[in-house]
Amino acid sequence: MALRSKQEYFDSIRKLKTELYAMGERVDDLSAHPFLQPPLEAIGLVYDMGSMKQHVDAFTAASPFTGGKVSRFVHILQDREDLARRFRIGRFLCHKHGACIGARCVSTGALNSTYAATFDLDRQRGTNYHERFLSYLKYVQENDLAVAGAMMDVKGDRSQSPGAQKDPDSYLRVVEQRPDGIVVRGAKASISGAVIANEIVVLPCTALKPEEKDYAVCFAIPSDTPGLIHVAEAPGANARRFVGDEMDYGNARYGAHGSTHLIFENVFVPRDRVFLCGESAFAGVLVNCFAVLQRLFSTACKIGHRDLLLGAAAVAAEYNGVAQARHIREKLTDFYFQSEMATGCALASIYQARKSPSGVFLPDPLYINIAKLQGVHAIWNGNYVTSDIAGGLVCTPPTAGDFRNEKIGKLLDKYLRGKTDVPAENRVRIMRLVEYLTGQSSVIPAESTHGAGSPQAQRIVIQQYLMRALEQFKKDARVMAGIRDGEGEG
Repeated sequence: MALRSKQEYFDSIRKLKTELYAMGERVDDLSAHPFLQPPLEAIGLVYDMGSMKQHVDAFTAASPFTGGKVSRFVHILQDREDLARRFRIGRFLCHKHGACIGARCVSTGALNSTYAATFDLDRQRGTNYHERFLSYLKYVQENDLAVAGAMMDVKGDRSQSPGAQKDPDSYLRVVEQRPDGIVVRGAKASISGAVIANEIVVLPCTALKPEEKDYAVCFAIPSDTPGLIHVAEAPGANARRFVGDEMDYGNARYGAHGSTHLIFENVFVPRDRVFLCGESAFAGVLVNCFAVLQRLFSTACKIGHRDLLLGAAAVAAEYNGVAQARHIREKLTDFYFQSEMATGCALASIYQARKSPSGVFLPDPLYINIAKLQGVHAIWNGNYVTSDIAGGLVCTPPTAGDFRNEKIGKLLDKYLRGKTDVPAENRVRIMRLVEYLTGQSSVIPAESTHGAGSPQAQRIVIQQYLMRALEQFKKDARVMAGIRDGEGEG
């Protein structure tokens, strides 16, 4: 098997024996739960589109490892065009689902970063991690598996490093070494798509000190591995899916994020699925590779979200009868400008990508951190602009049940219209979409801010590059001003 269908993906998830809890109860059927049906549909959409003739070139690539075509989500990035194509399909797909496809999207960053880091590790230390990983990669590619990436530890006291935590399980760690594998304990927080993935690649989330080698661990496990407990996130909007109607959801088919918190209760990992174990000096290498890749692909998704937000804002303005107002056009133009600046920086990071010793192409760290940070600003700015344009009905629409009530339905249709030729239901539907996209009832803004690293993480990288360049900038300015070297220097 090289490329799976949506149905084959669904069938594989139904076979899982995952331990999942949602709203305080054990979930027996993943495919039927209201929190998971939308993200399952979103991943199914990706499988569907990848099999369409018109999308084959965009969604697939020739694998040097299997000899056949594989999904670009599990492809090893061999040149700048691979990076560019993967970036473009992220934006394109977001226009179709408007949600999160973490069980597919994060595969690229997790697999490529592990490929690159294990190559470096084997070359410097004479280990065989890369050989193990290549076997795993072929398994993933040949079976077209959905692979989530689990990096973010719960972290405990943020002022303390992993080894200095009062609770040593605040970061995932190895608690037992066996001849046939390792046992790990700890937790990973808010992992996109982990519960609806076939596999999870687990990575460290920070650089480590030599004495913190127990935390230097990277491995892959099936998402239903014994001892692995998933606890579903529960943003406010999800509750409507138990009591509401599709009109009330904003993005009915796909609009639930579907992340889970992962608790590893003495989970056994076979030795052949361990790709880093104790080599603390390489944890930072792995983290940095994953960060630049995931920030690129996260930026692509957020550009897609902003495109949808622009569209929703424009429709809301049209339904309100103010689409041609100059201030509306100016606000949309500024929002588009802010959004496309992030796009340009992301493309610059691809243009200036470097080839790692392993052959994996990695985006330029400076420009992708600028792109991610600018994209976060654009999302929050766009939320304000869109809420401003749409008006107060964004936060106060009645439910679908109210519109269908025999007594008040006609009254609502009369009084909640903007333009008289637009049914009130349509106006409310677009308000619900705005509500969803702006985060009034979804996780998109928070996830856009902290997914692939918080804004401070990007600021740190950008500041490091600035400090390296600043002395030359100062020197050039002094020369331009006619100041001799050494004069007026503090």
